[in-house]
Amino acid sequence: MDSSSRGCGDAVFPSIVNAGGTAYYRFSWENGGDLSGGAIVKNGTTYVPASIAQMAGMTLHWDKTHKRAKFEGYGKKAAVRVGSKTGFVDSHLVDVGGAPFLYEEELYLPAQFIIQTLEGGSIRWDAQHHLVSASGLHTYAGVSQTYAGNTYSIVKKTGDLFVMGRNGVQTKIANLGSQLYDGVTMDFKKTPEGLLLVTILDNYGEPHINNHVFTLILKNGAVIRQSDVGYWNRFTNNVTQYGNHLLLTDGKLLRIIEDGTGIVTQTLNLVKLSGEDDNYFIEGIADDFLLIRPNNFGLLTLVDRNSGGSVKLYDKLLDADDIEYVTTNDVPYKGDYLKYVKRNGPTLYFKNNSPMLKDDKLYSYSLPVPSGDILTAQ
Repeated sequence: MDSSSRGCGDAVFPSIVNAGGTAYYRFSWENGGDLSGGAIVKNGTTYVPASIAQMAGMTLHWDKTHKRAKFEGYGKKAAVRVGSKTGFVDSHLVDVGGAPFLYEEELYLPAQFIIQTLEGGSIRWDAQHHLVSASGLHTYAGVSQTYAGNTYSIVKKTGDLFVMGRNGVQTKIANLGSQLYDGVTMDFKKTPEGLLLVTILDNYGEPHINNHVFTLILKNGAVIRQSDVGYWNRFTNNVTQYGNHLLLTDGKLLRIIEDGTGIVTQTLNLVKLSGEDDNYFIEGIADDFLLIRPNNFGLLTLVDRNSGGSVKLYDKLLDADDIEYVTTNDVPYKGDYLKYVKRNGPTLYFKNNSPMLKDDKLYSYSLPVPSGDILTAQ
């Protein structure tokens, strides 16, 4: 990005002869909020503290000589050398607009370079108040985690996912399709056939009852499949693997994917199978059955993948008191608390984890589900 494309040409800077003149800066972030402080005018160029880049989520690293400064953020990097008028932004050689210098142990950079690096708008100079200002500065805060020698980093604001190998080269491999907000975690699983399953959870809001789950499948370092789904209030981790298959869901559809090749072997319409227009959790699966739970209604549903029949299990497994509780209670959320435990032949076993009526009993239901029990969407 050249300076003219952001309105950062030399003409916008004051022509002040006395080196070391006092000035001020006032910048605003693209996502709201302002920052201000003291600046220095030196040889006609306005300099601002490099700590502004750190406020934008970038990390400052010095070399051994303490002459070269490198800034790294999620999806953004820059470098300068004290006394040099050239530097780098995203690996591109640029005119810094002046020579960076140290003053009272603080690195000062030309305002032009800071705004260019942080992708802000045009710089404005108020000669009366000796004030330099600009708006629209970006931030590069994110989260990173290392797995198998590779560091995976997410830019929360954009949803961009980067990976950096042992060679230090950072590469964008995906966009998650949404901004991320708060408590972001990543989980990595190597599949039996050598694919990498990455699950990213963004738990956000006040209180933290919103959950956005992103799932990606990587082959040889490249993303070959991805999906995301949002849940509210109720949350449980989805089943993501069974046998030689991987699972991706957007809450409405479930894609069953062959391990190793990444080929989609089947797509199931969860809304049609369960009968409610909702986002679904995947709580159990085999070649002959599927267990799903709608986010809002919360009733665990068994789908027979052979007959096509579907049944809400609470009505088949629980007694009258339990059924009344399941159908009338909505604190903290609606639905039952049945949890799949195991299977033995055609029989599936469940526990009732209700906070009010919990017991140690195993509840059982045997396949098949009659095809006449197919539920229709409401």
